[in-house]
Amino acid sequence: MSTPTTPSAELLREVALIACGRREGKTRSCRSCTRKAPGLLNIAGTGALDALAAAVCGSLTSACQDCRGKAETIINATVDAPCVT
Repeated sequence: MSTPTTPSAELLREVALIACGRREGKTRSCRSCTRKAPGLLNIAGTGALDALAAAVCGSLTSACQDCRGKAETIINATVDAPCVT
């Protein structure tokens, strides 16, 4: 039986920062994005771009272009993470 792995704090911080809007000089995400990071990471693990983009955007049905780009970045950043399933 395998033991479930938990995401590293560093990976969660990275996901939160991407969702919040990573830019030069910004080192931390807002509280809202920090709270959303575990859920975003779970969605990213499924590869569901549209669902992840909507979650980043805070929409129940669709996402803006900026949030679609953030979702793509999150999926690319987490594709090799062993704890994302």
